[in-house]
This record gives sequence, structure tokens and C-alpha cells, in this order.
Amino acid sequence: MSIVNSIEIVREWLAANVCPLVQLKLPDDNATDASYPYKLVNPAAFSLFIPSKDRTPPKIAAPIPSVCVQIVQGKDDMIASTRGIKIRLCFAAWDPGYHGPDIFKPTGDGSGSYIQWNDEEAKALFLKNGEGWRDVWNFVDTALREIEDAEYINGLRLVKEDGITFGLFTEQDAVPDFYPFWYAWVELTVSEILTRNHKAYDHLL
Repeated sequence: MSIVNSIEIVREWLAANVCPLVQLKLPDDNATDASYPYKLVNPAAFSLFIPSKDRTPPKIAAPIPSVCVQIVQGKDDMIASTRGIKIRLCFAAWDPGYHGPDIFKPTGDGSGSYIQWNDEEAKALFLKNGEGWRDVWNFVDTALREIEDAEYINGLRLVKEDGITFGLFTEQDAVPDFYPFWYAWVELTVSEILTRNHKAYDHLL
């Protein structure tokens, strides 16, 4: 299996098993005031790079929200005939503040349940704040749950003994402010059987 295939396998797994479980706010480039029209979409999954808006694939609403699969490093064990690849997942979300439909109100029937506030007043409400970071971490939490429950990612073994790490993107040990965009990362290791058909052995086959 090639390195390219391994990256694509992880991306396809995320697109099928994680992204459909999440809905995040869609940026609106045409918004000219603080209203920020409210629309939720499933995040996209990309390989290596997040494309610019004019190069976003068909049927993808926007480059963000998304998760991007990158390779940190790999190692081929020639004795054990295995390949280990450390993968970094880069999560991105957009959230400038509270929209009315973000608010859930108690039903008042004693059941302890809540319903989404979604009337005309709710649709007109927008409160700018810095709480959008919660979106990207809820996205990360969902991905971690699905990854940690899996033994294999479409044929690639999740190397659980190496653990999974996660954190915020930093610059010179400080967390940069990209408001209203929010970013986080997760690193994990996958393993596969390394197969080689060397020319020196061709006459023996």
C-alpha cells in the first residue's frame, strides 16, 4: 500500500464515520454586517491541505468547517515488514458568536428536556463573542470517540499502544487569534503490512 493510499484511507474513513456526526456553522462571505446568517453543514475531510474557496471540490459547501489529514512522519521496519505512519488531523471551525438557534430552552413539562429556540426572534438574534472555540473541541471530541472505539481504520491498524495526542496550534508557545476561526489538532499512529516485490527476487517467483 502506498503512502498516498494510506492518507486517502484515513480521509475517507473520517468522511464516512466522523463528519456525518457533526454539524458546524458555515461561513458566509457575503455577510456585510453582524447578522451572520445561520446555516449548519457537515464538515468536509481533506488530504494534506485545506483548499482555497475557489478550489473547493464540488458538493463541498466551504473549506471550513473541515478536518485535514496530514502525515507527520513514517517508519518502515524492514525486519518486521511493517510500516508505521504518524498522522496529524487538523480540525477547523468557524463561529463568531451566539445565534438564536444555538440556544436550547427547557420544555417546561417537567421532563428535563430542551428544545431548540428557532422562532423569528431567534433567527434575528446574534451576539458576538469568543465562545466559538467550543465548536472545534466538540468536533475533536466526536472524532476521538470514534477513533478510540476503532481497532482498524479501513484496514490500517490503529496503534493504540502509542496513544493519541491532541492540542491547540501555537506560534512561539502562544495560541494565535484567528477569530472567528478556531483550530485544533489530533495525532495518532496507524500501521500496515509492508510488502515489497524487489526486482532481485523476480526470478524466484
